[in-house]
Amino acid sequence: MYLYKLSKQNLELSKEELLAVAKKKDYEHVENYLLIDELVDYEKLAYTKKTYKLLFTTSKKNLIKQLELFNFNNIYKESFRLKLVNNHVFEILDLADIIWADIEHLEHPIVNLRNARTKIDIIFSKKIFCCLLIHKQKESFERRKAHLRKYNHPTSLNPRLARCLVNLSDAKEILDPFCGAGGILLEALLIRIKTNGFDLDKIMIKKCRKNLKSFNLKCDLKQQNALKINKFYEAIVTDMPYGKNSKISDIEKTYKDFLKKSYSFTNKLIIVFPNFTKNKKIITNSKWKIKKHFSYYLHKSLSKEIFVLGKNN
Repeated sequence: MYLYKLSKQNLELSKEELLAVAKKKDYEHVENYLLIDELVDYEKLAYTKKTYKLLFTTSKKNLIKQLELFNFNNIYKESFRLKLVNNHVFEILDLADIIWADIEHLEHPIVNLRNARTKIDIIFSKKIFCCLLIHKQKESFERRKAHLRKYNHPTSLNPRLARCLVNLSDAKEILDPFCGAGGILLEALLIRIKTNGFDLDKIMIKKCRKNLKSFNLKCDLKQQNALKINKFYEAIVTDMPYGKNSKISDIEKTYKDFLKKSYSFTNKLIIVFPNFTKNKKIITNSKWKIKKHFSYYLHKSLSKEIFVLGKNN
């Protein structure tokens, strides 16, 4: 069994991203932790902060007994450290001594608080989880923010959110037909997803290509109207365009036309709208069915509405 620590920034979105990547859909949700009997491809995830191998689950009453019974020899490698998370009851040295008593007969056991090979965390929540840390997210999303890329675009998505959208598709190939400067394409390519991009603006296609090149990446890019898709794709992942000076009625017409057109060319659509449009009504009046819906706050005047759309069959 594996335990995943989710970001609290948008807990529901964090959970659904992980579940989209997991093959097994049975899980237990405890606060901001998810238990799944599967080790997923954790390095591709945007909103999963830590991945653990679960050693055992217990209660405050039984914690010491469980520590004494568990065979830490089986997981110890080179050195160890113990960390208590959200603990207000136990002394860490008392618990660490129990683990030490189990491994001290090994050849040269070492405590290394800074860089231990064996990282044991005891997490105190509604349940107590004793875990072996497998992975702590160190992905450099902040370095890929739009203003730090070669060519910026003011409406570009946060890279972490863009990665999450790609993962929600659970696809091996995607299309972004409103690719702009390439934020979604970049995050897809970094996790080895076959990627295609359209944009009606020739200049944006050039900027997108140069942005990808700066990361030594490339994909199939075309200057093309999104309403003229003529090929089937496993999934479409896109952030719908909007202009501050455009009429909302014109923007919503583009959205309606795109939903109608895209229905024939994919079975899964991950789509993002600005919150000031009648997005849910537009979807309801199309053939698409809403599978998941999330709201993502940006600032006081703008939120993004994220939809996972599918078909009945």
